[in-house]
Amino acid sequence: MKKAIGIDLGTTNSVVAFKDTLVKIIRNRENDELTRSCVGLRKGEIVVGSIVYTDIKRDPINTILSVKRLMGGAISDNMVQEMIQSPYYKFGITQLQGGTEDSVAVILGGKQYTAEQISAEILKKLKVDAEDRLGGEVSHAVITVPAYFTEKQKNATRIAAQIAGLKVQKLLAEPTAAAISYGVDNLKVGESKTVLIYDFGGGTFDLSILNIVDGQYIEAGTGGDRWLGGDDIDMKLQEFILEKVSKIYNIDNIKQLIKNLSDKKRILFEGEIRLQTEAAKIQLSSANSAQIIIDNLLEDESEDVIDINISITREEFEKLVKPFVEKTIDLISDLLNDVGYEIDMIDNILLVGGTSCIPLVRHMLSDKFGFDKIKFSEKPMLVVAEGAAILSHRLGDEFEFLDQDLTTTIGDISCSTNHNYYIQIADGDSLKMEKVIEKQTPLPIQVSRNFKTTSNNQKVVKVSIFSDVEYGKNELQALGFYLIEENLPIGSELVFDFDIDTNENLNVSVSPKGNENLKKKIVLGRGNADQKALQSIDELIFRSTKEYKTIDGEQAFLKYISQRIKEIEKIGISTIEDNKWHEIFYTTTEKYEEIINSEEQSSDVENIVWRAKRLLIEFADLLETFDKNTMLNLISQIESSVDEIEKMKLADTLENKTDEYGMLNAALRIENFANRILNIPVTLIGGTKRQDDVSKLKQLSIDIKTKFKMNEIESAKLLLDDAYSIIGNYRQFL
Repeated sequence: MKKAIGIDLGTTNSVVAFKDTLVKIIRNRENDELTRSCVGLRKGEIVVGSIVYTDIKRDPINTILSVKRLMGGAISDNMVQEMIQSPYYKFGITQLQGGTEDSVAVILGGKQYTAEQISAEILKKLKVDAEDRLGGEVSHAVITVPAYFTEKQKNATRIAAQIAGLKVQKLLAEPTAAAISYGVDNLKVGESKTVLIYDFGGGTFDLSILNIVDGQYIEAGTGGDRWLGGDDIDMKLQEFILEKVSKIYNIDNIKQLIKNLSDKKRILFEGEIRLQTEAAKIQLSSANSAQIIIDNLLEDESEDVIDINISITREEFEKLVKPFVEKTIDLISDLLNDVGYEIDMIDNILLVGGTSCIPLVRHMLSDKFGFDKIKFSEKPMLVVAEGAAILSHRLGDEFEFLDQDLTTTIGDISCSTNHNYYIQIADGDSLKMEKVIEKQTPLPIQVSRNFKTTSNNQKVVKVSIFSDVEYGKNELQALGFYLIEENLPIGSELVFDFDIDTNENLNVSVSPKGNENLKKKIVLGRGNADQKALQSIDELIFRSTKEYKTIDGEQAFLKYISQRIKEIEKIGISTIEDNKWHEIFYTTTEKYEEIINSEEQSSDVENIVWRAKRLLIEFADLLETFDKNTMLNLISQIESSVDEIEKMKLADTLENKTDEYGMLNAALRIENFANRILNIPVTLIGGTKRQDDVSKLKQLSIDIKTKFKMNEIESAKLLLDDAYSIIGNYRQFL
């Protein structure tokens, strides 16, 4: 019989639990309760667990750590950039080939892997180890995620599970899983309890307020910081250890000394100090001091060996830890303020996660909120998996569907949204964010909003969904398109239905107002090859209105785009694999170039006249009087002539003349881009940088025109390259 398990997919460690009559932690093949969330290579094979973590002394470049921090992330995220620049993480983090400009990949064995693929390797090991212990196939799992994970991050977790061969019964918020494990719902009929889950793990800090009544878990609010955890304490402690070594052994610049070591010794030293730092942190939770002993690895400028033997006291350690704990207390206050709760309304604070084992954490929380309010388990790093296992047992064979048409209804857990949701809409010549769903709204929820078309006979509507993330930033979560079947006048209303289920799966459907028969569910791309293909369609639609020389060419391309969107709608998100998204991206781009090139080769008289008229209308004040009169005269002769051969000769002359002013069209496009960038909401990108770039673009537009007038065409082309380099930074918002 196939079995279902609960999985705590952690940043530092992962845990598996199973419930039959009792809940039990499933030990891995190494007989440990915790499986290190670490992925590496041994003899060319991918290996997972603590055996790989020790390899950090031998091959840190191929030792992937804290991949959970990259799930659903963007290469431009501040914290991702900090990981890239931090000496603590040796493995490569880069932009994913074939993904969006913001997508993330890690390098293992010289190959790119997505965060989902690496997480899938961790899940595969947990699955196999569970099957060994339980003596049968494991097919289903409840997998826990931080409460503040965005829709895109949750989708990444689902993809990882699918790759690993697991059917997701539910993505369960880690705080809710912890509350289930603590058994705080064992109440009499009519009784209620409000708890705050304080989950201080290896890589994330998670908060959640839960109201428990009659077996129902009602989430009142969530908070925390996905970039705060035990890893950060390790980094701080390691810095302190190096500073102490410098003082004791009179070393002026220990970082430079380490850098000067041979590659082999440097890697061994950095790996050893990392392992000993973590061991010291754990030891200082139960002892008054810990030793750091590293022999025969560090050398001074004269290549004399420096054997390290120093002691770290608990007092020193707690001084380092205190600012981190203070930050967690501040985040509790922030959450209470957000949901309008007083601390007296909280019955208990439940401690979860390995970092909460540090005695100072419990002492500071007790001092702040009262000793009786704080509850902790003997092994707080296991409770999340235990709660997941309890729910997994309850759900049986029920599971989510990746295409999100059907989802499990969990009768005894009610949730709320963890983020504000916005849709990006046109507001005149600018774009703005329209909030459609408020943070902390109970789930499930369905919201309908009406928006208007922006042009006559509009055929394609872009659907861009954003949500708020750290530091007040709004981040693109999903992108898709709606095809309008009817010929609607400008200002026609479209009905957008936003649906978020209890797992915070987002669905969007659109229909013309009053015509439900044309309602369509939008296929949404969520960050990898799917979003890249859809973004390329969006970019090419925008380019087609600017670069096609004929209306026929533009319409031909938009007709092709419509066919591709219909194809995507027909296939559905669940069955489109990355290679199909790549095919959509490349064939769409090729089709665009094909139509553009065919127009370039065309000598059609009407096309040439159309281009010349456009130039005369848009640049009348920049054209030389002689050239302007020449073009007007040629147009007049062409339109009055009845001799086709004569028309073609006149058109060739006109085309040569208009080509001389091609640079002016580019200058106009730059100015248009500058105006569009100026109208990008400040919530999307910093206002100061945006204003500087807009000023640069407008000046470049003027300079290009000036260079053109001075016949300095090559200089104008260089300025044009500079302009498009700036514009490229804003492409996703235009």
